[in-house]
Amino acid sequence: MLREIRDVRQIPGEPRRRWFFSHEQDLVVWFNEDGRPSAFQLAYGKYRDEHTIRWKEGQGFAHDRVDDGEGAALGNATPLLIPDGAFQARDVLEEFLERARDVPKEIVEFVADA
Repeated sequence: MLREIRDVRQIPGEPRRRWFFSHEQDLVVWFNEDGRPSAFQLAYGKYRDEHTIRWKEGQGFAHDRVDDGEGAALGNATPLLIPDGAFQARDVLEEFLERARDVPKEIVEFVADA
């Protein structure tokens, strides 16, 4: 189940954000000044073959593979997002909906409808 991480650090100059965590997925949602969701990043396949789906108002979607930096010759490097094209959207959405039972309905609908 996705559970909200309380007291998420807010970055000055960026929109307010909320973070929902599970061992299989992470969801970060950003909100505009009137409190409506305006962007999200959903990480899936954690600990196996991690990918992210990003959506932002006015920009649309991006799908990336997470290069975790583990294979660096000189030790662990900073993870990077590498563009990764098409993905199994229906499977990712079904998994998200299954794990999002405790996420507020308006956030679930925002992600599912994007």
